[in-house]
Formats: sequence, structure tokens, C-alpha cells
Amino acid sequence: MVQDLGGWWSGVLHPFDGPHLVLMLVVALLAGVATTQGRESWVGPSAWIVGTMLGIAGAAAGVRLPFVDGALMAALLVAVALMFAPPPKVSQVLPLAALLGGAMHGLSYLDGSRDDHTVVYAIGFVFTTVLLQTFGAIVGTAVGRSPAMRRLLGVAAAAGALVVAATG
Repeated sequence: MVQDLGGWWSGVLHPFDGPHLVLMLVVALLAGVATTQGRESWVGPSAWIVGTMLGIAGAAAGVRLPFVDGALMAALLVAVALMFAPPPKVSQVLPLAALLGGAMHGLSYLDGSRDDHTVVYAIGFVFTTVLLQTFGAIVGTAVGRSPAMRRLLGVAAAAGALVVAATG
């Protein structure tokens, strides 16, 4: 249904398809957790957004990978596992993991794009990505210092991953 809208709205809504939403929120939450180790909360989301834009550029240039959805699901599982890792490990792994996950996210963008509205679609796609990353980083920063809250968010993320796997 998202693809039928075309243009801006199709791009805005695409991140809510499949594992995208849960993965983006988990990456942003992890960025908040990484603040306990002195890492700025914007590092993970920024790496995700740069990766997304690189992936969009690759997709627009004709790069096609048959396993993008599988890679997104694998990235989601890794991100959920990191929710249970100690903050120093999260801080070390997050920037590269976010960059790679964002690139897979960006490569998937042509799934919902129509040729006549590709640029408008991409702008909507990045718009929603920035909003979700910002929201997750704020929440992650607020709860990052509490091991109990990190575990609770990890359980919620795992439940979200299970729902995505069961319905995707």
C-alpha cells in the first residue's frame, strides 16, 4: 500500500515497513546508551543517516542486492543483542554497525520508489529516518544510565523483532 501512494508520502511511510522501524529505533536507543561512555548521542544516528544516504545513492546508481531485507533482519538481531551488551561494547561497535545498517536501509529505498517521484520519495524517506533517529536517541539518552531500563528496552526490542520476523 505504501508504494501506491508515490512521491513524498511513500517515502515518509517506507521506514515503517518491515524491520526498518524497529531497527532504526534500536540503533538510536543504542546511541543514547553509548552516551554513558562519553560518546555523543548523535554519533550512531548520524552514521545511520549517512549510511542511508549512501545506500540511496547506490540504489539510484543501480546497485541491487538480493539480500537487503535479510541483511536488515540480521542487523536488527545484532542491534537487539547489543541492547544487552555492556555500554563500552555498544560504544565501540555502534558507529560502524549503524553505518552498515543505514546503507542496507538506503539500498532498500527503491522498493517503494516510483521513477517519476524518486527525489521527492528520497526526501520523505530521509525525513522520517531523521525523526525516528532523533526520537530514539533522546529516549536512549534518558534511560541509558539505568541497566534495568536498558534491559527492559532490550526485551521490547526483541519483542518487536519477533513481531517483524513473524509478519515479514
